[in-house]
Amino acid sequence: MIYQGRARYAVQEVILHTSATGTDWWMGKTVEEMRDEIRRWHVDGNGWSDIGYHRVVAPDGTIAIGRSLYTIGAHCRERNRGTIGICMVPVREITAMGDFEDFYTEEQRAAVKGYITELRELTNIKWVTGHNEYANKLCPGFRVQDEDWL
Repeated sequence: MIYQGRARYAVQEVILHTSATGTDWWMGKTVEEMRDEIRRWHVDGNGWSDIGYHRVVAPDGTIAIGRSLYTIGAHCRERNRGTIGICMVPVREITAMGDFEDFYTEEQRAAVKGYITELRELTNIKWVTGHNEYANKLCPGFRVQDEDWL
């Protein structure tokens, strides 16, 4: 089981996010460069101690490590304890709700599903949700259904 913070919150949920980036923001960048830029926005722009997400997923399906899985995230107000925040970088700007494939690649779908499968070997993931379930936001741009990811 993965536990976060000194209070040892059991990790049981994954929350999917999108980066608030333009259509071509990701082009020519490695996933590590994307992660580092998001980290700068969070640290320099918000004064946080680190990037808010635990993982960042590029359009080609590569994954960069953000916060430690054992550290409480800063990705969803009131839902950071006991959750893993995964941020996907969209290939099209999200201006309205749609379907996964409207904004992301099949490589991202496979990478996120594979990563969640790996997480489930380490901890008891019971739910996969979208940031839009907890905030009045489009993020991640589609309705997340547990059965699509677990």
